[in-house]
Amino acid sequence: MKYIGIVVALLNGSILFAQHKNIDTIEYHVVQQANANIANGAKLNNNPAIADTMKPSRKVDYTTIGNQFGTTYIPQTLQAVQLKGEPLDKLEHSFLNVGGGNYNTAYLEYFFNSLRSKDWDYGIHLNHLSSDYKYNDALSNFNYNDVNLFGKRYMQNHILTATADFDEHLVHDYGYNTTENQLVNDVTKEQYNLFAGSLQYASQYKDSSRINHDVKVSYYNYSNSTIENNFDLDGHISAFVQKQKIDIKFLAQYYDENYSNGSNTAWNLGINPYVATVEKHWDAHIGLKAYLDAVNGGTTIEPDLLARYHIAGDAAIAYAGIDGDRQYNSYRSLTTSNPFLQDTLGYQYTTTAYHVFIGFSGNITNQITYDVNGSESQVKNMPLFVTDTNEFLRNRFTVVYDNVQVLNAHADIGYRMKEDIRFTLSGDWFNYAATNQIETWYHPTLKINLLGEYTLMTKYILRAEIYYVNSQYAPEYIDGTLTAKQLAGYPDLNLGVDYKYNTFFTAFLHLNNLANTAYMQWDNYPTQRFNFMLGARLTF
Repeated sequence: MKYIGIVVALLNGSILFAQHKNIDTIEYHVVQQANANIANGAKLNNNPAIADTMKPSRKVDYTTIGNQFGTTYIPQTLQAVQLKGEPLDKLEHSFLNVGGGNYNTAYLEYFFNSLRSKDWDYGIHLNHLSSDYKYNDALSNFNYNDVNLFGKRYMQNHILTATADFDEHLVHDYGYNTTENQLVNDVTKEQYNLFAGSLQYASQYKDSSRINHDVKVSYYNYSNSTIENNFDLDGHISAFVQKQKIDIKFLAQYYDENYSNGSNTAWNLGINPYVATVEKHWDAHIGLKAYLDAVNGGTTIEPDLLARYHIAGDAAIAYAGIDGDRQYNSYRSLTTSNPFLQDTLGYQYTTTAYHVFIGFSGNITNQITYDVNGSESQVKNMPLFVTDTNEFLRNRFTVVYDNVQVLNAHADIGYRMKEDIRFTLSGDWFNYAATNQIETWYHPTLKINLLGEYTLMTKYILRAEIYYVNSQYAPEYIDGTLTAKQLAGYPDLNLGVDYKYNTFFTAFLHLNNLANTAYMQWDNYPTQRFNFMLGARLTF
């Protein structure tokens, strides 16, 4: 009743207020604080439990009927998909180059190769290059003829390869004083003939657990006034043991040389075992090289170590190592380096006691590669060419040997954009310190090369080859005293363009030695000045 009265009073007050009449004042006295708490009620248990400690178990047995309901399904017939693969490019078996230029230069080169076959591959290469260039009325013409044959037989796990070669290279020793010496007969001619053949048997196992092997036997007869015979056996065995690759290389070389006043025989026996391992960020190559001198006795052992670490993937690879080598200076190897040699030479082994190197290489992008390295080598019995002053014309060289320390700094960078643009820039700096000779004869200390190629509209191929070699020294006797004669450095600028008319016919023009300098690689032997060659290339 008290609460009803309060409500009625409030309503009446509102009404009275609305009527603008005075209302009476009502006072209330609170004698105690109100209790707003709700008392706990009795709750039912939502998880009933059986009071008995033994829980009843219910055993249910399921049985199946061992009969299969018969069903049938007939798939819808699908049309066979017609796959249109890319046809193989048509191969041509013949390739012919024909050209000519100033100095009565003639050029002819032919390649023949078999077409696609899973069982055989064979071919032939013929080459002719000649020129009638004369220097100060001295015969300086040359004539190169080469015949090269090869054949391959592909078997299930092996490849058998055979080669046969015949080369005839004719040059003239034109580096004499034509004012003091008038020669009637062709006494300066040097004609080098090579007959060579080889047989190679190599495995192609795809299973890395098997032992791969590669054995090659070769022979050559090389002659001018000196006759040299060589038998060569090279072998390579490799196998994987877990993640490590074990390799063993071996060689056996026999040389027999007969010259005007004597003969010489030599053996070069070597073995190179090493272990290679490849990890995620690094790889290493650890081994040694051992050489045996079967004629004079003695064994030479060289290290064979290489380690590489990928600093930033393939973008930056640091590498370092140390190795050595031993080579026999045969009549063929020496006259290939310098064809203006006399007949009687001293044949010795050249041994690189150590070659230590360190460098960085990598791919900056997919198009740009680089390599920068430095090295130091100690070379024993390095062959150096000097003019033979005992000969009347003094137009031929002989060989002296010296121990030389070699420092080298190398850098190269290459760029390739698809097949359209390719170029390589490389440079080498050398420092030589000979033990006995006053200079390291005919060894320049700086070489720079720039090679470039650009394909324009798939029809034109532009080529550029630029070489620079700084000054080098040649031995010269003045009043019986040996002095160093400085040969000037030189640039060699060469340009070429190919015009591809179609897949069958291409015309080419080569412009060589655009600087028109008669530079000398060997003392008193200037090269041809500016020369060109115009020709065609046929594919059929």
